[in-house]
Amino acid sequence: MSKILIALFLFVTFSLKSQIDISILKGSVNSINSELDFYQIDDTTAFFTSSFFNGNKQVSEIFVSKKNGENWDREIFKSLNFENYASGNITYNKRKNHIYFTLCDDFNSCDIYLYKDGRAENLSKKYPDVFISNYNSQPNFFSINQQDYLSFTSNRNDGFGGLDIWFLLINKDDGLGMPLNAGKNINSSADEITPFFDVEKNTLFFSSNDSNFSIGGFDIFHSKGIPNNWSLKKSLSDFNSKNDEIYFEYYDNYSGYFSSNRPNETNNYCDSCCTNIFTFKIPKIIQPIDSPSLYSEFLPLNLYFDNDSPDIDSFNFSPVNYKESYINYFKKADEYSNYSSKNSLFFEDSLKGNFNQLNKLLHQLHHDLESGYFIDIKIKGYSSQLADSTYNIELSSVRIKSLISYFLLFQNGFLAQFYYDNQLKINEVPLGESQIKSQPTQNIKKSIYGIDAILNRKVSVLKIDRYK
Repeated sequence: MSKILIALFLFVTFSLKSQIDISILKGSVNSINSELDFYQIDDTTAFFTSSFFNGNKQVSEIFVSKKNGENWDREIFKSLNFENYASGNITYNKRKNHIYFTLCDDFNSCDIYLYKDGRAENLSKKYPDVFISNYNSQPNFFSINQQDYLSFTSNRNDGFGGLDIWFLLINKDDGLGMPLNAGKNINSSADEITPFFDVEKNTLFFSSNDSNFSIGGFDIFHSKGIPNNWSLKKSLSDFNSKNDEIYFEYYDNYSGYFSSNRPNETNNYCDSCCTNIFTFKIPKIIQPIDSPSLYSEFLPLNLYFDNDSPDIDSFNFSPVNYKESYINYFKKADEYSNYSSKNSLFFEDSLKGNFNQLNKLLHQLHHDLESGYFIDIKIKGYSSQLADSTYNIELSSVRIKSLISYFLLFQNGFLAQFYYDNQLKINEVPLGESQIKSQPTQNIKKSIYGIDAILNRKVSVLKIDRYK
C-alpha cells in the first residue's frame, strides 16, 4: 500500500484455538480500486470508503452498502462527499444520529467533521486548541458508562512519533475535551492507525507498522483497558500477513471486517491499488458445563468497600486494585467498631474472610484455565444512595474494575495472559445504587457506618461458567 494512501486511511478476536473463517466480502463493494473501512450499522446497512485515481489525482469517496442476501452492494453517499475533498472514515453515534468522518484537501492535511441536522461542521476549526496539527483522521465514536468518547489518529508533535492514537471526551452538548495520548503501551515512533474500541470487550483494536512487533507492513493489534490505562499491545496473529491489515472492527461478538491488500480472487497481486474488504466469522464456544457444583462453595462472593472508595477521580488517572482498597478498609476496623459492636464481626468474618475466599477462588480459576477451560465470570457492583445515580453507576463500575485489576496482578499476574487471550472473560454489571432505603440527612453516619450500609457497598461475583 502506498504511503500516500496510508496517510488518509491510516483499524477480532484474540488468538483462538479454533478455526476463524476469513473471506473476501461478497457483492459489488470490492473493485479494482481500494476499498476500506467497512462500518456496519445494522443488519442490512453499512458504509465504506473507496479510493481511486481521477486522472493523476488520488481521491476517495464514502459509499453506502445494502445487504442483498449474502451480497453487499454499493451506492454513492452524496451527503458526505464534497468536491475537491477526499472523504472517508465514518463512525456513528446512533443515539444522537450524528456522524463523524474525515475530509482531506490533500493526503497530508485532514480534518474531522461532525455531520448532524443535515450540516457538516469542521471540528478542527471549531476546536483549534484540541486539533493542533494539520492531520486529524480516522475518528471512532464509543461510549463507556454513559460517557461518550472519540478516538482518532494524529501526527501531533506531543506524541511518540509518526501517527499516534488519541482519545478525547465528548460532553452532553457535543463539546470536546483535550486529547489524551493512548500511551506507550500502544503508540510508538512508528505509525498507529485506524482505532476501533469494542465496548463489550473493553478492548482497543488498531493497526501498527512498528517493526518491533509487526510481521510485515501494518498488522492488527489489540490492547485491553480504558482510554487512559492500556495493557501492552499484542498482535492478532490469526488475521495478520506479510501485507497490510487495517480497519479492523467487530459488528457483533462473532463477526466483523478488516481491510487488506493480501492476494485474493478480486486482485491476485498487491500494490497500493488493491486493498479489499474482508469479513471474518468466529465459531461459537459450546454451552457451559458443570459450573454450579464446581464453584458453588465460593458463590455468591461479596467483596466490600469503604464509603466512596476507590476515589473515582484518582482511579481514572491511577487505577488501584482491590487488595489496596481492602487493606485500607481493614485498617479502619477500630473506627467502624466504635460506632457499633456489630461491625467488629463484619471486619473479621465478611471483609477478611471473603478476601481469603477470593484468593482460593483465583487459584481454582488458574488451575482450570491451565487445563484448557474457557471461563466466563459475571460481576455486579453496588454503591450507596447518598449520591446521585450517575455517580453511583460510575463508582460501582470503578469498584468492579479494581477487582479485575486485582485478578490480573494476583500471584505475579498468572491470570493476566488468559484474560488478554479472551480465555477468561469478565462481564461487568455496574448496578449503581444499593437496595437499602436511603437515609435522611440527620442519619448520615448511619448511612456510612451502619451495618446495612456496610453490607451494601460491595462487588459481587455472582456466576462463573466453565467451557471446554
